[in-house]
Parts: sequence; structure tokens; C-alpha cells
Amino acid sequence: MEFRVHVALPQTDKKILPADSFLFVGSCFAEHIGACMSDSGLDCLVNPFGVLYNPASIRNCLLLAAELSDALPGSAGECSACTDREQDYSGRLFFESGGMWHSWWNDSGFSRTNRTDCIAFFEQQYRLTGARLKTASRIFITLGTNHCYLLSDGMVVGNCHKQPARLFDECVLSLEETTGILRQIVLVCRKLNPQLQLVFTVSPYRYAKYGFHESQLGKAVLLLAVDEICRAYADCCSYFPAYELLLDELRDYRFYKEDMLHPSDQAVSYIWECFQQSYFADETSQYTAEWSALKKALAHRPLHPESEAYHQFLCKTMLKIDTLQKKYPNLAIEKERARLAALLEQYSV
Repeated sequence: MEFRVHVALPQTDKKILPADSFLFVGSCFAEHIGACMSDSGLDCLVNPFGVLYNPASIRNCLLLAAELSDALPGSAGECSACTDREQDYSGRLFFESGGMWHSWWNDSGFSRTNRTDCIAFFEQQYRLTGARLKTASRIFITLGTNHCYLLSDGMVVGNCHKQPARLFDECVLSLEETTGILRQIVLVCRKLNPQLQLVFTVSPYRYAKYGFHESQLGKAVLLLAVDEICRAYADCCSYFPAYELLLDELRDYRFYKEDMLHPSDQAVSYIWECFQQSYFADETSQYTAEWSALKKALAHRPLHPESEAYHQFLCKTMLKIDTLQKKYPNLAIEKERARLAALLEQYSV
């Protein structure tokens, strides 16, 4: 007898390979899966804009990153919803509060003690993302909510930075507006990188502050918009059912954190397993297993680092790195090799 439903996992002919590179953007769930990918030794850029929740903010950041990559000069078009891409972004995006400068488009990870440093870090992250967009095999976009917050001039903010509520107006994106935003993301990303695959997910986090019914309505808008885009651009867009895995397959409060809203570590681990089943090629699964063993060796902290036994351990670990590098020549593991070489020199006997 079966006591739970099983969500059908998407399958693709375009599997993830060890040498592929990836970009994750969106809500905190993008950070969870992106961190799992990075920990597995894969080349990932995870939430370079910080955590973003609504489609309009994700769109704005990706479009500006594309422009700053010098590959797409000029405007890429406007969407009717919460529209405002920055041309002179340095004039409106940054503000001072509590002795710190902040970016309206990004979270506190972009905040600095002076405006110059804040803008410099902003540009660095956006140019880095633009460069990754040109070369990435896939971009994973996690949508959290269709609720946006706007300043009085109509600019969508990615983060309110604990500023007074009177400064903002709330906007709820319609299905048509959300679909238009996602379409714009697809067109710009594919213009920058015609081989890029886009994978959309919807965060399973529930927005209690909007009320659970309103939260579900918002998720429905996101799900319908993603479905329409994936049907229209079936050659390059797909959907991974993280939302359904938690709410329909796990569907138990033991898979939530104490706030009963965020998925627990166990839930994230299960969804990560499903993710690998959907996207990993056999070669990638084998590589990540080898990388996991090597990572444990690199993390080893000896009681007696000056001993002959530790020196032999370092030599064996270096041999494993060399073997892995020969097997997967396109992988960037020079940092690990350099760190191990430094330990060998330090504790040579």
C-alpha cells in the first residue's frame, strides 16, 4: 500500500555535465539548490544580486547585467508591469540610511559605508553576472511572489531595507504582467547566449504576511506564467517542481523549519536528490561522488601535521586531485590544488 503521492520529475536530453557552468537567481530557495551544486564541485554563480523574490526585480537585474556585459547596448524593451529599467542607474538606485549606503535593487549584502564603494560593488556583481550569462549552460530562476514594492517614482525595489512603509506602494502583478516579464527575461538571455537553457522553479515558501489564500493565489499566478512560457519556448525553457515536491509529495510539517513556512534541511536534501535525478548525467553523478570524497580529504585537520603519516596523506590527496583533473580537464580545481601544494611545502619531511 502506498501512503504518499509521487511527483513526476522532468527529464531532459540536455543533461548537466561536469564542465558546465550555471547561474542561480531569485529567492532563498535558489541559494539552497545553488549551494548544493557548488558543494558538489560544479561551477555555479549563486544569487549574485542577493536574494530576490518578485519577477520584476529579477528581470530588472538580469537586463542591466546584460547591458553592462557590453553585449546588448541600449534598451531591450519595456514591460507594462512596474516598468523601469535604469539608464543612469547610479542616480536613483542608491541611498543612505543609518550610516550605510544601500541599493534599492539588492539586499544588504550590497551595503557599504560610502556611496562609491556601494556603486563599485554593484557594478562588479552585475558585470560578473553579465559575463556568466554569456557562458552559462543553464540559468535557474526561482520565483517567490507576484507582490512587488514600488517607490513614489514607480521604481520597483528588490529589498525595502527596513525603511518606513509609507515610502512604498504595493503592486500585485497580474498573470499577463508576470508572463510578459518572464518572456522578456527569456528573450534577453537567449540573445546574449543562444545556447542557454532556462529552468524556472517556484519557491515552496508560503507568504503568511499576505494571508495563506493570497499567498496561494500569488503562487498560482507564478505557476501559470511559467507554464505559458515553458510551452511557448519549449526548446529552451523548462520547469522543476520544487513547489509540488514539498507541498504535494512531502506535505507534512516535519519537513518545515520551526516557523512552519520555510522548508527544513531534510526537505531541501530530498528536493536536491530529485533535482539530481532530473538533470545529472551519469558522468556528473560519478564526478560529484569523486569530488565529495576529495572534499572530505581536503577538509581533514590532523592532530599531528608534522608526522610522516600526514605527509603521506597529503601526497595521496594530491594524486587524487591530479587524477580528477586528468579525467575532467575542463574543471577549475586549481584553488584546491594550490592549497594542497602549500600544505605539502609547509609540512614537508
